[in-house]
Amino acid sequence: MQVDVRDDGGIVFIEPVGDIDGKTAPEFQETVLGHVQPSARIVLNLKRVGFLSSAGLRAVLLIYREAKSKAAKVVLAEVNKDIRGSMSATGFLAFFVLCDSVQVQESIWETA
Repeated sequence: MQVDVRDDGGIVFIEPVGDIDGKTAPEFQETVLGHVQPSARIVLNLKRVGFLSSAGLRAVLLIYREAKSKAAKVVLAEVNKDIRGSMSATGFLAFFVLCDSVQVQESIWETA
């Protein structure tokens, strides 16, 4: 799995490429958690993720919990319909603010 990371003006953009499943979830989780610092602002762009397994959902939940414990904010961007459906069915969408684009408005951080 490839995970692209860039810092742009204090916002960390993380974009995994490929499926997040039992094999790739640990690497994905480790990479993202490495950027979850106190008061961090992270945009997790799922545009190039085709599939998110239960292991991937668990990784996303652990990322949320770690971010919350550090007063960091995580916004999910460009989540495809299938992944959005899985996250909705499991109740995970309630934990995140979703954006249709990585162009996150400043005001979104207040609700994230």
